[in-house]
Amino acid sequence: MGHSQWYLWLTVPIVILLAVAAGGGLFVGGLYRDSPNLVAQAVGQDAITLAVALPTLAISGFLASRGFRRARLVWLGGLIYTVYTYVGYAFSVRFNPLFLVYVALLGCSTYALIGGLVATDMAALKAAFTERTPVKAVSIFLGVLAALFYLLWLSDAVPATLSGNPSQSLIDAGTPTNFVHVLDMAWMLPAAIIAAVSLWRGKPLGYTLAGAVLTFIVLLALAILAMVVVMARAAQPVVIPQVGVFGVVFVLSAALLVGFLRNLKS
Repeated sequence: MGHSQWYLWLTVPIVILLAVAAGGGLFVGGLYRDSPNLVAQAVGQDAITLAVALPTLAISGFLASRGFRRARLVWLGGLIYTVYTYVGYAFSVRFNPLFLVYVALLGCSTYALIGGLVATDMAALKAAFTERTPVKAVSIFLGVLAALFYLLWLSDAVPATLSGNPSQSLIDAGTPTNFVHVLDMAWMLPAAIIAAVSLWRGKPLGYTLAGAVLTFIVLLALAILAMVVVMARAAQPVVIPQVGVFGVVFVLSAALLVGFLRNLKS
């Protein structure tokens, strides 16, 4: 990796910090000082971060540094997952000995993501896709997913806003606000819509964003399913219909990601 790829070098500290943060959450007893509901969610996410997201970032980062286009999209998606995750840990998890690790992860991942997006030759990337790329299917999936989750989160947030009282999900989590709602409605759902519209119109930005966002969705859906398992074992409330939704999202996003990347010439 040359100096022009400084952002790829950030993969090294990110992977090390992920091992410390997720490993600490899984194996250090009493690290989390939050509500039982939030602790169960954190442990479930730590398991996927350590077992799936970390090796995904390490391998894709290495391959991206060698010029593999598919790896670059996966790497960008892994960074989105890391930024998303550690915004939550930095702002919603009660202060613990790993606070500075969360901050460092958020900073390194944010700048790696910015550098990676800015340095990506999106026009060349688009030109490397074949005519069999499932453009319409991916566009429709991302657009429908964004609309669905806007409706889902607003159905929780709007009644609480009108009543002036926190929703039950917020009470269960024991946090001042629902950071998932904030990140999704302010950042990720607009990104999915931009990717869907840009891809449908054949814009280079759409091809880059679609691959990265699909990767993020796969990782996040898998993490949420792991959270559900840990929450159920800890006798925490689980919304069964949402479990089914995330299961379907994981299967569809994984299938579309495979089909999307398969039609990208490495």
